[in-house]
Amino acid sequence: MASAVPMEARAKAPGCGELNMIVAGLPPYHPLVTGQGFNATAVNAALRADAVNITKAGYNLRVVLFGPEQNISVLDNQMNGINWDGTGIGYGVRGSNLENLTVQFTNMVDLYRHRAPYAPMVFDHSPDSTLWAIQERFPLSSDCADSPGQDLGFNIFCDICSD
Repeated sequence: MASAVPMEARAKAPGCGELNMIVAGLPPYHPLVTGQGFNATAVNAALRADAVNITKAGYNLRVVLFGPEQNISVLDNQMNGINWDGTGIGYGVRGSNLENLTVQFTNMVDLYRHRAPYAPMVFDHSPDSTLWAIQERFPLSSDCADSPGQDLGFNIFCDICSD
């Protein structure tokens, strides 16, 4: 199994609660999720469970879910006030062959490069693999079972979702 190159700027691996991660993607009940044949309830459960597992593993996490009908300022506003160590874009946006999601992906990459230029990006491969992606890129110095990270918010912005 190949591993991503860890951050070289650190002399040692960071500890529990030291890394702030922001991950963006599509809301589970968005028409573009259900329209592509995905079970929104299963996607929702997987996203939420993965977010819990990420904080339990010792990472501070903010999740921002929004569709292409929303302006990129939704994500921009959610980045305020925190120094982001890592950023991520969910597979629902990256893996789609829809033009509007390709534009959204491009806008997210551009925003991350502007707002957090030194923060590496992570990419998952399913609704429940973001922890895997983060751990590949940002290994921690210890087991954080007794000192989890912080939940910085699981935010959904969607006026057209059917939940």
